[in-house]
Amino acid sequence: MWRYILSSLLSFGLVLLSACSQNPVLRPDNREFRSTDTTIMSRGVSIPATFVTPTGAEGDNFPLVVMAHGHGGSRHEGGGYRLTAEAFARNGIASIRVDFPGCGDSTESFTENNLSNMLLDLQAAREFAEAQPGVDDNRVGLLGYSMGGRLVVLLAEIDPSYKAMVAWTPAVADGSKRELNSLGGPEFYYSLKQKAQETGVAEYTTRWGTTLQLGYRYFIDLEQTRPLESIAGFKGPLLVLYGDQDDVVPPETSEAMIAAAKNSSEVVRHVVVSANHALGFYTDRPEIAAEVVDKTVEFLRQRL
Repeated sequence: MWRYILSSLLSFGLVLLSACSQNPVLRPDNREFRSTDTTIMSRGVSIPATFVTPTGAEGDNFPLVVMAHGHGGSRHEGGGYRLTAEAFARNGIASIRVDFPGCGDSTESFTENNLSNMLLDLQAAREFAEAQPGVDDNRVGLLGYSMGGRLVVLLAEIDPSYKAMVAWTPAVADGSKRELNSLGGPEFYYSLKQKAQETGVAEYTTRWGTTLQLGYRYFIDLEQTRPLESIAGFKGPLLVLYGDQDDVVPPETSEAMIAAAKNSSEVVRHVVVSANHALGFYTDRPEIAAEVVDKTVEFLRQRL
């Protein structure tokens, strides 16, 4: 039922531009581009966003990539999403990325950080970007990292107009299967869920020392979604990229997504050797980060 409610809500999106434009960054052997920090309206809330677009002659049209960050991350993802967005732009691709509730520059509580709200924010971001000059609304792709990988799968099911998808180490286990283990086991998971239901918030400290305030809707959305079923309906080209040493979203989860994408026109697997869940962005491994960015840009440049 959640997906039908979201599908209806996604058709309504008021977008407000309050941009702080920066000077174009010159790349001698590539396109110039412009990166704009702004806010968009979604759910009646101002959402921080960054819109990056190549500069070109009047009449140029660029494909667009909507980028979804991971759980508790930000629209910059340790610099990884900034690097990727700039590489997109140097290769003639625009992008839009937002901070989800309670993340980055968001002014909302993390208790609003749930799949329902994040899906609405992603579609509002797309609507904002498509209203900007030079963006081709017939060539729109998706990039999601970790929980963002789950989001882009669900979004493509709600809105099948997305043409291509890249998922970095995607958290796509059906229901709350992964969280039952990652949140301290089933007993602790259900105690958190009960506390969130009773009080509106359950506090949880991640393995990296970050304290998150989980709302009840977070648990409900996880349990009701089936990404591995959802990806079966995606017909466009798909790249699944993961590190062979990932112990947060294990390689078998990424492989399960690959196996489930039975109707995609093309499924490409890329395994990053010696990479963990950080994919080089949070662990000062620039050679790994460069591989991730290069493979992603190459894939979408050829398919959008």
